[in-house]
Amino acid sequence: MSETDIEYRGHFIDVQSFESDGKRWRPKAVVSIYQGGAVQTRLVSAPVEVLLESEVAADTYSLAMAKKWIDDHS
Repeated sequence: MSETDIEYRGHFIDVQSFESDGKRWRPKAVVSIYQGGAVQTRLVSAPVEVLLESEVAADTYSLAMAKKWIDDHS
């Protein structure tokens, strides 16, 4: 886990939004958890049609998306 990971319900979220073509931002996050002595990871990406105007907006969306994934899979 990196020092910028956000802990949520025993999972760690690494927000990795990125700039796409046309100066728009795509939300993306990696969710990790320690299970059985190993780190399990899951990439959580927004649907392809979701493009946001700023990095801050994409990071906020990514964090909410990752938390929802954790809530749905815990």
